[in-house]
Amino acid sequence: MDDILRQTRREIESLAVESGHGRFSVLCAETGECPMPITGKQFEDHDDASRAVELAREYRDALRKHDREIPQYRFVVTEEPARPLQMAGVREQTSGTRANGLPQTQRSVTVASDGNGEWLTMNNAPLVHLARDCGPIGDDAVGRQLDSKL
Repeated sequence: MDDILRQTRREIESLAVESGHGRFSVLCAETGECPMPITGKQFEDHDDASRAVELAREYRDALRKHDREIPQYRFVVTEEPARPLQMAGVREQTSGTRANGLPQTQRSVTVASDGNGEWLTMNNAPLVHLARDCGPIGDDAVGRQLDSKL
């Protein structure tokens, strides 16, 4: 098992590029997580990221033979936006009052990416995570957050 873990981590390291210089990353399609051995890794091209998906599966399978409680992830390749996500928020007081006597407020948040019409504005919407350490998370993970109504 130790040989498989060392070998897969070494190969992932050889495929990865310096943080901030890769166009692709690998994460879990459902949760947006980037567990070991892909935490914080970026890749120059889709082929390298796809190979990292295979290696991450091998690595996690080897760990699971030792500990069956190791979570399973469905790894996918994601492309980094041309510019990181940016967020601007505004909180405004409304004419209403809450039950506890405090003023009622309204909050608007705008999230933008590369300036080519990729933006999202939300008013009084639930808070969701759009990105993790390894980059943007998938649409299905954002959808699950919205469905949970937290």
